[in-house]
Amino acid sequence: MSLQHSESARLEVELFEQFCLEELITENGGPFNLEEWQRLVLLDHFDGAQEMVVLVPKGNGKTTLFAARAIWELIRVPDASCYIAAASRDQATLMYKHASGFVRRNPRLEQLIDVKSGYRELRSTTGSGFCRAVASDADTLDGIGPSLFLCDELHRHKNTDLYTVAMNGLGKRDGKMVTISTAGSNSDSPLGKLRDRAQLLSDRLTDGFHTRSVSDDGKFAAHEWAVPEGDEWDTDDVNVVKRANPSSFVTVEDLSRRKDSPSTHKRDWLRFACNQWVGDSIEDVWIESGKWGLLYEEGACLPEHHPVWIGVDIGLRHDTSAVVVIGQREDGRWVVECQVFVPPEGGELELSLVEEHIFDLHDRYSVQCVVYDQWSFSRSAQELSTRGAICVSFPMTNVRMVPACSRLMEAINRLELVHNGDRDLQAHVEAAAAKPTERGVRVSKSKSGGIGAGKIDALIALLLAFSVAASETPDVSVEWI
Repeated sequence: MSLQHSESARLEVELFEQFCLEELITENGGPFNLEEWQRLVLLDHFDGAQEMVVLVPKGNGKTTLFAARAIWELIRVPDASCYIAAASRDQATLMYKHASGFVRRNPRLEQLIDVKSGYRELRSTTGSGFCRAVASDADTLDGIGPSLFLCDELHRHKNTDLYTVAMNGLGKRDGKMVTISTAGSNSDSPLGKLRDRAQLLSDRLTDGFHTRSVSDDGKFAAHEWAVPEGDEWDTDDVNVVKRANPSSFVTVEDLSRRKDSPSTHKRDWLRFACNQWVGDSIEDVWIESGKWGLLYEEGACLPEHHPVWIGVDIGLRHDTSAVVVIGQREDGRWVVECQVFVPPEGGELELSLVEEHIFDLHDRYSVQCVVYDQWSFSRSAQELSTRGAICVSFPMTNVRMVPACSRLMEAINRLELVHNGDRDLQAHVEAAAAKPTERGVRVSKSKSGGIGAGKIDALIALLLAFSVAASETPDVSVEWI
């Protein structure tokens, strides 16, 4: 793709690249080398594009690139006002950490920039310039006039408020805005609308797996690397997918490992490796048909007094409840047992039934702990703890559940679990849908019903028990009673 850019833009890119090579030290101790695709993006950025969107598959270094750009802003622009913004402050902190890492690894930069970790802010020591990580709370950002606004993962933002506030403030400082992201799941999202705007521009050029769009006045530019949608492109072919991943350090071998990983879901592969938009209306099953059946072992059970972990998921009135027991055999495989409780028609389940069942399990096994969701089991957990049980409250947040789902799926794919064919447990496992979140895939009730009529309580109980049982180190984010 041959493009014309001004000499001033080319000079700025050259100066920035020289700065990266001489001053920015990566985590592995080497200099920060720009990739060819990054130079192409920067040329438009420095050539008058006040507003830019960059869509690149995950793992190609877009966050690192613009962390370096934030440092450059503090060095080059007097009294710079740079914002790193994302849907959550934790997400914004990712780019901030890259930027602060560059500063801490170079004593010369430490003389010029003060890292204020508690405030998630970088401060110029020679002026009032700053770089600050913020969440997408438009109320706290009203009136800002950024010289540089870096918007990370716009596909996770619930609305356009943050984007609009920042855009309206650019004129105060003749500022620039850059949005970086991977593909989203909803074309009606803020990112989807921004992408639609780019696709409608007349100056739009596609070269292979890269599309560049520029407005007539050059104030808006968009770059997107993705596997084109269509039957002629095989998204399972890593050689094809590599063409959508422009960084040299993203190799075919790396992509193969990601694709073949037991924890990689098809939806994640399409979005994060192929950079394709996968609509929320497409509901994927969490586990492939027949896979749970491969784990069946006739008569699978655990001996008395064997160390076990118990997972509990409670549904009082309209849902079932489940208690799952899991323990590891000498051969390394985990044995799963399950008990499902159904509330009486029109009534609520008596939690005392669940509590007594758990104490029966204490008599039979050596129970390491009972893992539960505090939403409806807190009182029972307190009761169990007063009678000698060790109880663990497991937050059912995306931060906790996405890794738990990933670990369990990996164990299933590696045939590290066995079960005795319990029909309720199988129905609950096979009824689960894969729900995409900002952190990855987690299980959810299927909207279409399925074998288990949408009941997944036994699967949730299994997830809770397995997540704690299979953890090599204690999790400080869970609460032990």
